[in-house]
Amino acid sequence: MEPLAFDYEDLHLRGDRGVFELFDLGSAGHAFRVPPRWLGALAHYKSAHYKKPEKPGELFFGVVRDPNAALYGTDRLAFRFAGSQAVRVPPGDEPLFRAYFTQVAALAGRRVV
Repeated sequence: MEPLAFDYEDLHLRGDRGVFELFDLGSAGHAFRVPPRWLGALAHYKSAHYKKPEKPGELFFGVVRDPNAALYGTDRLAFRFAGSQAVRVPPGDEPLFRAYFTQVAALAGRRVV
């Protein structure tokens, strides 16, 4: 089976053989690896987003406290810790990340919010 890969600006995301990897080439080559069972991706848009729809939100990657939590969602309390710096994502691009993480979640037997 081919790895699930997604490229966005300086980010390269890859899910393959039971490991999710994030490479942030814009952040001094920061990398993050975790089994998809424990992966959490959080899209966060502040309430001001509704007043300024062009304002980017933040996307965090980390480890969840409970592997039954949504793999992709909006609950900060589900995180044990964040494993990367926040990535700025315009609201119009959030569906690209949601689509990718929906595929990763399906392979890991997890859900998205």
